[in-house]
Amino acid sequence: MRKINTIVVLSVCLLFLVVSTASAAWAFGEIRYPDRPLNLRKGRSARTAWVGSLTPGQKVRVSFLKDGWVAVFEPDETRNSESAAVGYSNAKYLLKKQTRVEPKAWGELVYPWRTLNVRTTPSVRGKKVKTLKAMEHVKIDFPEDNWTMVFSPGATIRSEMNAIGYSSSKYFKPATRSSMAKAGLGSKPKVAEERVSAPIVVSEAVSVGSGQGQVGGAVVPPPVSVPVKSSGPWGKVLTLKKKVNIRKARTSGSRYVRTLKPGEKVRVDFLKNGWYAVFRENELIRKESRALGYALQSLVEGGKEASVSVVEKKAVSVAVPVAVPVATSVPAAPVKVASSPTKTSGSGRKTMVIDRSKFSNTKRVDPTPDKTAHGYQYRIIEKSETKQLGETWITIKVFLATKKLPSTNALKDFSTTVWRENKRINKKVAILVFLPGMDLEDLSFGVTKFDDEKMLEFWVRKATLFGTEFL
Repeated sequence: MRKINTIVVLSVCLLFLVVSTASAAWAFGEIRYPDRPLNLRKGRSARTAWVGSLTPGQKVRVSFLKDGWVAVFEPDETRNSESAAVGYSNAKYLLKKQTRVEPKAWGELVYPWRTLNVRTTPSVRGKKVKTLKAMEHVKIDFPEDNWTMVFSPGATIRSEMNAIGYSSSKYFKPATRSSMAKAGLGSKPKVAEERVSAPIVVSEAVSVGSGQGQVGGAVVPPPVSVPVKSSGPWGKVLTLKKKVNIRKARTSGSRYVRTLKPGEKVRVDFLKNGWYAVFRENELIRKESRALGYALQSLVEGGKEASVSVVEKKAVSVAVPVAVPVATSVPAAPVKVASSPTKTSGSGRKTMVIDRSKFSNTKRVDPTPDKTAHGYQYRIIEKSETKQLGETWITIKVFLATKKLPSTNALKDFSTTVWRENKRINKKVAILVFLPGMDLEDLSFGVTKFDDEKMLEFWVRKATLFGTEFL
């Protein structure tokens, strides 16, 4: 009997030890939430390489605090080791409570149509780290030429350090409902939004007129709210203590609308994801579409709440904007341009002849390319970051080594690849493409502009090729 009791006690102790060990494995570090779009770095410094980004309110696990920086992990990570980290971030921007939530989907859910190796580098010479089975679903991102990074389908953090490895992108097919059903993944891909702990209210899609509800070129449904003529106060009237930027939508990356000055009184309501809809103080109708825009709750509530007076039922005068005459600049005097020799054809048309001998001694030495993308050899010759009208721009000058003038689509694809390798959250990128024989200190041939999600503008200047072998 004593032997049985001893065995029972030992079994209970062993079970307690196993449970405690498992709990300890799950409990390492802390759960935190970024209070803004946040870059992930390869090391504990802003000077180290960028590897990914976090969105405001995204749930992550952090640990190993040192020099004000923490290692960032997937929220359900159990390996208490820095080797499992997906990057490093400044600890002061990672809060214990969510202040706002701005989820953003990333990557693409795909599957290989045959067995496929995942390697340590984007090359067949890279060491094999895993073999994907046919129809095994994974997430891909960070394309590089004909290769792409491969992630677990449940990965929530977009970071190069979170990837399994590289695979050739030509062997993947986009996931479909039927392929996911066969793989046991359900009918919807698991994207980053589904992993955010705070509930996200998604309004039903509604049709909108041309230009209505556009943010950065994308049409979105207008806020759904019921107009209510208030016979009494609604929302809160606040006196601002600091400058507050008003945005078109509830994200810091949306279009800037205006800046409110300290001392101004505003009415706020419709709090969602840490953002208020901001109205004029004397607004009578509680309708979200009548708002000036949106502002962060933490900035708006930094002011003192004013006493709310009862709103009288009377007509509201509407301020009509007055057109102000704008002084036009005086047209510059015409510039005389030295004309080239001309020839007159039999039809009477005049043809300008370019004397190429004048450019024979002005040939510049072209840079040596050191990278390849889309069949082109190229070199990044300059990369800079500037502020333009309150927006941060990354400008990249690229030399493209080619003997044939690239087509519009080829130049767009090439520029998009360079952008994906260098894009940063909430920063815009301008890709300036130079061809052989061009002056690298002058205007570029191709210009492509991006925000952190898509291409904004594209054009080419054929006149810049004057004096090169292309013109």
